[in-house]
Amino acid sequence: MNSQTDMLFLHLMKTLLLFLFLAVGQFALAQDEPGYPDMRCWSIRNNDTSDRYIFADTALIRISPDTRQPPADTLFAGDNITVTGVAANALTIRGLKGPWLKINYTKNGHAKTGYIWQGLVSCRELRRGDVKFVLGIERRADSVIGSGKDKVIRQRFLVKLKVVQQGVVRAIAGFITDNDESANFCDGKVMSGMGLSNVQHILDITFSGGACGVPSYDYYFAFTKTGQLIRFPEKFNVGDAGVYYHEETFTFPNEKNGKPDSILWKMTEAEAAEETDKNGEPKYKVTASKSATYTWDGVNEKLSGQAGK
Repeated sequence: MNSQTDMLFLHLMKTLLLFLFLAVGQFALAQDEPGYPDMRCWSIRNNDTSDRYIFADTALIRISPDTRQPPADTLFAGDNITVTGVAANALTIRGLKGPWLKINYTKNGHAKTGYIWQGLVSCRELRRGDVKFVLGIERRADSVIGSGKDKVIRQRFLVKLKVVQQGVVRAIAGFITDNDESANFCDGKVMSGMGLSNVQHILDITFSGGACGVPSYDYYFAFTKTGQLIRFPEKFNVGDAGVYYHEETFTFPNEKNGKPDSILWKMTEAEAAEETDKNGEPKYKVTASKSATYTWDGVNEKLSGQAGK
């Protein structure tokens, strides 16, 4: 991780105290929903109904929200479930603390009800046709910045993306989130091949903090026509309304100003000027601008080039 990112992280630690205080307060008010910080990006709330996939390669289903009883069933990555409730019981596995979920599922043609630990469930339900893109958090992956009195633990997560088709895991790829504050929410989008040769789909996985001064990261993957899942470069955006912004964009071949088998990266940084527009909003002065081109080799399924971050 480069020094620029480390400095950004340390800045976030100072600017997000109020945000974290409010978040803790929100958890305290939700008396029927204990706060599980590791599970924020699942966005699963008690009494909500949510369709998800099994994330783990193999998941044991229980008749009660604990491990005292023998498993009632076994489900596999990509199997469909419906979350119907959140139990009070919690479990910590691979550094992740989370509750048990009450679920509905189908096994051998029979509708059933059971319990599963939340970490075995996908964060989102993404699919295109009969291909499921199963997104989940594998484990904590913390890192250390500095040493001695200046040592700071950066809380991070190892995220995995699995491609499942007709019950078979076809490909797996992953990444480690940049920081804990940017893992308050996550979402995903399955797009077309975006004009890149030999690519079926481009996936955009977003992790964000949902607050001013907290970066939003977009992690990209290409799912090729040969069934490979290839990690593409990520981008991030951050800003504080009326103060500054850092913006990164990608332009794909089938988008306006796109180029064949190329991904165009652009970065702009700006600060608010003293002048305002006719609506009283601050005008921004660009302080930095960079661009780069990534070149895609669809035959060998490789992306070359590097942005000047």
